[in-house]
Amino acid sequence: MGNIMSASSLSSTPPSSWHLNNYSEFYPPYYCVNIKPIYIQIFLASWICLILSAAVYYRLKKFRNQKIVPRIEVSRTGQVLKFEKFSHYVARQMGFADRRECPILCKLATEYIIKSEGCEEDMYNYFAIEPDADSLFIKLVEEFERCILSYFAFHWSHVPYMMSQVLSAEHFEPKKKLQKIVMAATREQRFERVTKNLKVARVLTTLVEEMKAIGLVSSDDSHCTDVMVPMAHKDRSPVLLFMGGGMGAGKSTVLKDILKEPFWIGAAANVVVIEADAFKESDVIYKALSSMGHHDMLQTAELVHQSSTDAASSLLVTALNEGRDVIMDGTLSWIPFVVQTITMARNVHRRRYRMGVGYKKEEDGRVTENYWEQIDEEEQETDGTRKRRPYRIELVGVVCDAYLAVTRGIRRAIMCRRAVRVNSQLKSHKRFANAFNTYCQLVDNARLFSTNTLEGPPKLIGWKDRDKTLLVDPDEINVLKMVGRLNDGADSIYELYKNPHPAYQSGSVWKDIVMSPSRLNIQKELKYSIQKVESMRT
Repeated sequence: MGNIMSASSLSSTPPSSWHLNNYSEFYPPYYCVNIKPIYIQIFLASWICLILSAAVYYRLKKFRNQKIVPRIEVSRTGQVLKFEKFSHYVARQMGFADRRECPILCKLATEYIIKSEGCEEDMYNYFAIEPDADSLFIKLVEEFERCILSYFAFHWSHVPYMMSQVLSAEHFEPKKKLQKIVMAATREQRFERVTKNLKVARVLTTLVEEMKAIGLVSSDDSHCTDVMVPMAHKDRSPVLLFMGGGMGAGKSTVLKDILKEPFWIGAAANVVVIEADAFKESDVIYKALSSMGHHDMLQTAELVHQSSTDAASSLLVTALNEGRDVIMDGTLSWIPFVVQTITMARNVHRRRYRMGVGYKKEEDGRVTENYWEQIDEEEQETDGTRKRRPYRIELVGVVCDAYLAVTRGIRRAIMCRRAVRVNSQLKSHKRFANAFNTYCQLVDNARLFSTNTLEGPPKLIGWKDRDKTLLVDPDEINVLKMVGRLNDGADSIYELYKNPHPAYQSGSVWKDIVMSPSRLNIQKELKYSIQKVESMRT
């Protein structure tokens, strides 16, 4: 048959002219596809899914970051019109769209932040009818603490307004606003009147405070002792201990532990503790203005700052002239002052000193810094029987994440009614961190502690003895470098450091506690129980 192929035309192998892509001729029509476009489509679809997933993730993250920020309304001139109250902030963080759904919770939050008497007992009783009341109470306390950590992490330029609002009562809002306006308008006249009336009383009370701190005078011999061991004051060198660190770093906590050391227990009867804040709190003008209310808390502290600093300096030079053991508690943020003080302490066993003119700026712009000056020989008291040994100078530095220090500082201001501007606080941390290595070279012994946790004792992260180099904990010393690079003009935790931001790293309080992934589930559990309690009590 002509239409039938011959046997010779059939071969077991295809012709050499055939190619792989020609096999498609043998497939049915629905198999006739181009493989390359399929791969491109799969690749593009995968990329689109990945981009969409990333967009959703970052959108949710941005929403969560925005939710954590307290709400604020500011006028064009920068004046605060409205600031979200802490109690309302807590309700919003818990997931309540309307704070009126949880009035009792809001009341508890208001009491907790100012640590009013019996607040924790009220919180426990709040869940008394719940079968797991103990667990809910602990979770509510922890949630309040997390809310405090995030509430005070933003709007630092408006901290005075924030604190005044926290300390104000929840009721009588129109009356409060009128009172704020009146207090602000009459501030200058009130300060001037109180200062004028109590000027003489301040001088007398300051002298009395210095005399109380000094007590009796004791004397020494003539060689410096090297070891800090308990022994009679007359048998060793006197000690000058500098407690340094930014405001809110935790110096008081570290000092409590140091005073429990054997040496300081033995020296307790002779030691003079110098702290400018102590003079500030005993200042009659400060007390008079503070008694008028909390509205001028920051301005009151700034008004008496110089006088309290001068009183502390006067006590310091008097104590060193008498050869007393001295603990000087301060930020140590100004290098010229600290260096001149160490120089004075090195020579005070030979010459007596008095206060100098301090920091002085001339009309032509020149700056003179002379904090201490030697007393002329003819003015010095001569006592041939007295042979004094030079001072042994110790340094204890305390560092922590500046964000933690700010939140501690604001909470302390609320408790003690003693405030400080956040940018001044940040500067004190940055300057001390950058100056610490300089100070280490000038003292006989130095220790550096970290208080970078919410709980637990301070951690020793650096040690230097005599002329040896500073030994450090390599895993912890980065906190000193980090604080030395902070932005002292920051208005929130987000602006505090450059990337890589330490707040987003594992181990930070912000990442592990405030932004913990488990927090959302805890909030949902608390909200469910709170809704039941509120519905039964209202």
